[in-house]
Amino acid sequence: MSTSSPLRRLLAGNNTAPTKIIDITTTKATITSSRPNCRTPQAIVDYFKRSSECPKFRRQRFHYEITVRQLADANHFSGIEDIIEHQKHCPDIRNEYFVARLILLYGKAKMYDNARKLFDEMPQLKCPRTVFSFNALLEACLKSERYDKIGGLFRELPQKLSIEPDLVSYNTAIKALCKAGSLDSAVYFMDEMEKHEIKPNIVTCNTLLNAFHKSKRFSEAENLWAVMEKRHIVPDLYSYNIKLNGLVKANEVSEAIQFFEEIVNKGFKPDTFSYNAMIKMCVAERNLEEAKMWYEKMMQNGCLPDYATFTMLITLACDANNFDVAQHLCKKAIKSFKAIYNCLMQRVVDGLVEHSKIENAKELVKLAKSCKSFQYELSLPLHN
Repeated sequence: MSTSSPLRRLLAGNNTAPTKIIDITTTKATITSSRPNCRTPQAIVDYFKRSSECPKFRRQRFHYEITVRQLADANHFSGIEDIIEHQKHCPDIRNEYFVARLILLYGKAKMYDNARKLFDEMPQLKCPRTVFSFNALLEACLKSERYDKIGGLFRELPQKLSIEPDLVSYNTAIKALCKAGSLDSAVYFMDEMEKHEIKPNIVTCNTLLNAFHKSKRFSEAENLWAVMEKRHIVPDLYSYNIKLNGLVKANEVSEAIQFFEEIVNKGFKPDTFSYNAMIKMCVAERNLEEAKMWYEKMMQNGCLPDYATFTMLITLACDANNFDVAQHLCKKAIKSFKAIYNCLMQRVVDGLVEHSKIENAKELVKLAKSCKSFQYELSLPLHN
């Protein structure tokens, strides 16, 4: 990789060696189906193959995606290959958009080798190959976590097939390289984009910003902000949230508060992730009052708390022995249909009893038991 490129000089920093790719094994799951005759993997395969004879059925992407997900959850990968191979008998197989969908389905099932095989077979199936199906193959590679294949695909296929990679191609490659921890290679790809007169967009920059912050390469993230400004790439709320989280992780409290205000002044409405970052900062500082203030701001601005919000706040309240606040938050979480770990809810019940607030504890247990969305199993500890 060349280190003399303009972008490389702008983002110069510590070299990071590519990280090792770890295979993620799929856990077995029992297949269920809304149709009574589709309770086994093979029954689902058979039903799908019959149904896909209908052109209207083949136009419904949802049918394909849900079936592949069910079979993948059951580790029935031969069934996935069976239903996709069956599609070769359909007239749609000459349509590049249809084949690209099949390639992506292999990717979602982490079956990259099958995706590549189908891509290579497209000429025999009398189906054209353009940058559209090339991008589908790249995405399948990404979804399959075969990040090591990305560079080879870029070196081999465009020249061989006379395909010009586009913005989507480069963004997919950069995302894959960032997930692999190969940030230097990702920056190289961004530089290659510009050599081919393809302008990076906010998706490109957000991917790199996120990777730089996760790798604690903060100076390069700052340099990329400067590059974005210079090249008139306008940051979005996601960009600002990445930087805000970076400041919080670096424990730059005053800078994080100032930056939050800057987000608002730029005309953006902070979202749940923005407020969660500020609450996380308060948790690190063990400052319950400040955390409550951010929670109240969140609610006042019409931003709904999520599971992470409630978990952080309830844990902080328990650590501060403020079980009144913890109980209030638990009730809010239950009524908002946000699942909280049973052990955390039990901790609040135990704390209320320990502080002689028996009726409050009983009220929380009763409310949790009435919750139909989540099955809480809370008990009242013995008390004097």
